[in-house]
Amino acid sequence: MSDLVAAYLFCAGAGSGAAFLTALYGLVAGRRAAGPGSPRVRAELTRVALASYGAALALLVFGMLCLVFDLGRPDLALKLFLRPHPTMMTLGSYALAALAAALVALIALELRAPRRAGAPGPRRARVAAQVAAVVAAACVMVYAGLLLGASDEAPLLTTPWLPVLFVASALASGLAVAMLALALAGSPRLPAVRALAGRLTVRADVALIAAEAVAAAAYLASAGAGPIGLGAAAPLLAGDEAGLFVGGFAVIGMAVPLALDLAQLRGALPGWAYPLAAAATLIGAACLRVAVIHAGSPVLEAPLLALGFA
Repeated sequence: MSDLVAAYLFCAGAGSGAAFLTALYGLVAGRRAAGPGSPRVRAELTRVALASYGAALALLVFGMLCLVFDLGRPDLALKLFLRPHPTMMTLGSYALAALAAALVALIALELRAPRRAGAPGPRRARVAAQVAAVVAAACVMVYAGLLLGASDEAPLLTTPWLPVLFVASALASGLAVAMLALALAGSPRLPAVRALAGRLTVRADVALIAAEAVAAAAYLASAGAGPIGLGAAAPLLAGDEAGLFVGGFAVIGMAVPLALDLAQLRGALPGWAYPLAAAATLIGAACLRVAVIHAGSPVLEAPLLALGFA
């Protein structure tokens, strides 16, 4: 598999994770975080939501373009929708399309929010779009790991813990996208924005990094328990991909942001630590996918999109 496939998996994971978490927060918290009679805070949170949804949509579109370029035949990509087959790739393609449509709707609704904030019609439409985004994003996060397992018989790809690891990584990288959106589009002077940046997202980041670490350990143990034994995980831990998996994913992607998060919770670091932790998480997520694809399936010749017609 090429690095374009790794780029697709990274963009799909980070984009769907950001869409899932942002839409879920919108469903759970709604506009209550702004408080009554706070138009400035509502406008600020709308900017944050727009930045997060926009980044998620851009990642999804770029990821789909990477997949099409890896295939080299855009007409085959269209046939996934015009002549669908019951394959994992087809189901994932429909989930990606549904998620992109939900994000477009959410962006349009957020752009109208200042003018139609109290109207029941837009409020119901926003809830419907948020539910659609949550469901479609969950499907996209799950199917990537299942797709790799269906494409090859390599022990590193067929373990059932690979989808779990990819979902944990997608949620962590999606939260990192949302954190960057909050840092760039939010005003740190506003109480609601400070609460999101300080108490909610940093604590959630710690929890998701811990979940990533548990999933990664279970993934390596599961791969090592197969017919090849511990040699199956050797390329990731001590072989050609160890620099990406250990250095990029484990150290930069988990240890660095975890240390920054814990220091931020103690109030020991300035504001630059917040976006830095998010950026490190994204770097680690990209390294994870490149390392797993290179180590797990170094000789698979068929483009991934072509598997949608297998």
